[in-house]
Amino acid sequence: MSSLLDLFPPILLDPRAQTLLVGLGTLVLFVWNKLRVDVVALISMTSLIVLGVVTPAQGISGFANEATIAVAAMLALSAGLLRTGLVEELGRWLEKASGKSEFRLLCLVMAIVIPVSAVINNTAAVAVLLPMVMGVARALDVPPSRILMPLSFAGQLGGTLTLIGTSTNLLVAGLVLDLGLERIGLFDITPAAAVLTAAGVLYILTVGRLLTPDRTAKRDLTQAYQLRRYLTSFRVLSTSPLANQSLAESRLGEREGILVIGIRRGEEEIRGVGGDTVVQPGDVLLAEGEVRDVARFLEHEGLEALSDTPEWTFAAVAEPDEGGALIDAGSENTLEERGEGASAEGEAEERVLAELLVSAGTFAVNRPLRQVGLRSRWGVSVLGLQRRGRPIHKGLAQADLQAGDLLLVEGAPQSLRALHEAGDFSLLGSVDLPVRRREKRWVAAAIMAGVVLFPALGLTQIVVSATAGVVLMFLTGCLTPPEAYEDVDWMVIVLLGAILPLGIAMQETGTAELLVQSVLGSLEVLGPTAVLALFYTFTWVLTGLISNNAAAVVMAPLAVATGAGLGVSPLPFIIGVMFAASNSFFTPIGYQTNTFIFGPGGYRFSDFIRVGGPLNLLLTVVAALALPFFFPF
Repeated sequence: MSSLLDLFPPILLDPRAQTLLVGLGTLVLFVWNKLRVDVVALISMTSLIVLGVVTPAQGISGFANEATIAVAAMLALSAGLLRTGLVEELGRWLEKASGKSEFRLLCLVMAIVIPVSAVINNTAAVAVLLPMVMGVARALDVPPSRILMPLSFAGQLGGTLTLIGTSTNLLVAGLVLDLGLERIGLFDITPAAAVLTAAGVLYILTVGRLLTPDRTAKRDLTQAYQLRRYLTSFRVLSTSPLANQSLAESRLGEREGILVIGIRRGEEEIRGVGGDTVVQPGDVLLAEGEVRDVARFLEHEGLEALSDTPEWTFAAVAEPDEGGALIDAGSENTLEERGEGASAEGEAEERVLAELLVSAGTFAVNRPLRQVGLRSRWGVSVLGLQRRGRPIHKGLAQADLQAGDLLLVEGAPQSLRALHEAGDFSLLGSVDLPVRRREKRWVAAAIMAGVVLFPALGLTQIVVSATAGVVLMFLTGCLTPPEAYEDVDWMVIVLLGAILPLGIAMQETGTAELLVQSVLGSLEVLGPTAVLALFYTFTWVLTGLISNNAAAVVMAPLAVATGAGLGVSPLPFIIGVMFAASNSFFTPIGYQTNTFIFGPGGYRFSDFIRVGGPLNLLLTVVAALALPFFFPF
């Protein structure tokens, strides 16, 4: 009786062909970008196990790899530093030291984010500094677009300075061990990375500064979201179809584009209305909508338009002032700024406009907006959504949120601050956000210093010091276990653990060597330096199209095989992959920090090509010349 395997052509039974097919399929799925990257990695891992290319033990070995454990531990340590307010201290110092100079602010931002990104995860560092930098920029009347792109680029450069600055570095270091090469130390890459970082900083402060766009922020947040909304009041008559219906049943938002903000019932005002609020005859509704929607809605039978809008004791809308602080805009018929500061006594009653940034790795990512519960849990209404600088108007409730999305919301400042502290969303602007354990910040700093120092002195491995540091964070009260579980980006951990077997399969089956030999004949005449430059270029291009970690896993086995094929040390190629996968500046989708700043900076896709493309080309040349000096062929 024939086996099912007999139905396949013999070439498809070759482990190298199977590995190549899985690898190409994985790459296509990454570029297609319709599935989450961790799901794609799980598909890759499962396919290799089912085909028998790797054993089940090898297939799940990535989750026991020290790189995966080290990344999880470093993310938890970063959470400890953030929750004790150490980074916020740097942000406050930044605001005081910036003065009135855009260039000085730019230099100070990079002076902070580069060393911070070297010792904590660079994505986390940029995400925490982003709201503060936005607030300082607004206070100085500097367009955020002039500062946020340098913030992201500097964060990427700083992440390459040590092995713990980015998950890519740890991932490649773990792959190196699996592929039989020597361990890369914590600071082994620092001298070479410092040269590339210096070149990058010089570019950002000179040519890059000239190319960085000036996207002057619009004063009215509603204009930025293309809402141009209008406020009006109307009375519900007894003959109205709305009478005795809940707002959810009336479907005003879905059918009419109308948002009911408040209800006056006799002498009572009902605030923070929800879908279960029942409209009664005689109610006066304060409604908000685009002009054409309001005009059409008031033509409905049973509604009486009020020529004089009643006085409401709470503000309908507001917006941040120049410093990012939340201010009351009053209860005017149109969305106009009144410019009066919010009083501390009435803070709980005010409702203000603000922007929220969707943080990466949180429960809100890839969930429909209606499931997040901003209104039911926090009393915050969503008025608009921007993704990569483009407003999204239709189907807001059903829209799946993505990391880096911007939400235009309305709510009480107290609720907005609480929402920010919960960690799923970052409130943009200079707001006074209390930190829970500020007295522990120097304890957290000392623990992090020990995590870095012990491997540097050769006393232990980074995975040991990192896990010990997490335990000390727990014991000293800098971080709680539930907070650690919340703050670790589990999508990254699953991606690392599930994608590592692909690198093992490419190396053990000889697929990497086969790929290199098929192109090495035409490249060998160029010499190792030129091949290194091509390798570096292909890696950052691939990162810009898929993601940094995915590109690193694909390219690392090829780097080892390339060195062997040329008869030289593979280490320059390995380090080249590490740096190029962490420094991809020419698209907003390849690296998370670029995705974060895309919306808040008001950038266009072409801005990254214009500013980041030349930087990538510059670093390609610098890497090809510098890496062989520090890591000889």
